[in-house]
Amino acid sequence: MLTALVLCLLSTVAMSTDEQPMPASKVPLRLLTIPTQIYSTVVNAKEGSTGWMFFLILEAADEGAITASELTLTYLSSGKPVRTETLGATALLAVDKTNYPPARLTGTAPTQPTFWPHAFRIHASVPAALGVDALEAKLRIAAGSKKTKVVQATIPIRTYEQKTRLNFPFRGKGIVSQGGAFEAGHRNRSGLYAIDAIGLTDTYAPVIQGNDAIQDYAGWGRTIIAPAAGKVVQVRNDRPDQPVDGVSDPTFFAPEYPDGGDPGNSVVIDHGNGEFSLLAHLRKGSVRVRVGDAVTQGQAIALLGNSGDTTGPHIHYQLQDGPRWEFANALPVQFGNVRQTSKGSYFEAK
Repeated sequence: MLTALVLCLLSTVAMSTDEQPMPASKVPLRLLTIPTQIYSTVVNAKEGSTGWMFFLILEAADEGAITASELTLTYLSSGKPVRTETLGATALLAVDKTNYPPARLTGTAPTQPTFWPHAFRIHASVPAALGVDALEAKLRIAAGSKKTKVVQATIPIRTYEQKTRLNFPFRGKGIVSQGGAFEAGHRNRSGLYAIDAIGLTDTYAPVIQGNDAIQDYAGWGRTIIAPAAGKVVQVRNDRPDQPVDGVSDPTFFAPEYPDGGDPGNSVVIDHGNGEFSLLAHLRKGSVRVRVGDAVTQGQAIALLGNSGDTTGPHIHYQLQDGPRWEFANALPVQFGNVRQTSKGSYFEAK
């Protein structure tokens, strides 16, 4: 579970235009990130590059108009700057999401008036040899007619060490149809490293006949298994499967996801070490486990389906640090029985 908002915030210092510290009572502004923990991941192994993606959020105590004019990012390695880049007002506007709701952090409204007037999506790719382990962010802003100020924060960039040995959530042949953020795939908070996979026949064919029906997919109805032992903490089993291949019809979304992002029928497993598996888009009525059940690695838990926001039968898998995908942080993931999980990769899970 995520900790309280105050524990998730980054260390921040508000600065005036001449870069001199100002009393916190006069500058109720700070920077934080979503996800609250930023992990580096391999972007291109052949080129030796690593990267990360997150929202840099400006938090304010009132909803007055605040204009951001410049963001400077200094890349640090063991406290020493190794690279600096600056985004001006035009560039910031292109990556800005205004008035982002603070309830997106924990699912509940803050206990005191809190506003997020700006949320900038930061997307970086750097040579791994630079050894970047932190970013220093300095955001220059102006509130109304007041003088400009600089709000800054130091953001740790961590390398994640997976604790649970995971196996792929189905056996047999398959192909990764969509990867994470660095493959122009999943980009939401808990799904930055998520993968979608389609089941294939023994000869690596994606369909068994060409009638453009979801039942024609080779993976339709394939047994989905627990990737590791754990306790089931969330289950959904009542959502209809999307009936038309290639169409994600909002009519079939759950009411709480009218704008998309619906995982459909799904199971979340707590592996007991701050790691949770989310398995989504399962076939209606096929889930065989209940909340509170203990499962073993490889145990059958459901069938591959087409429920939720999906355009074809597949399994969506992601590793996250909490039970609710809306508020959990994404965790980089590796499987013990499938090495390559980049988009377009064929595999055979034993």
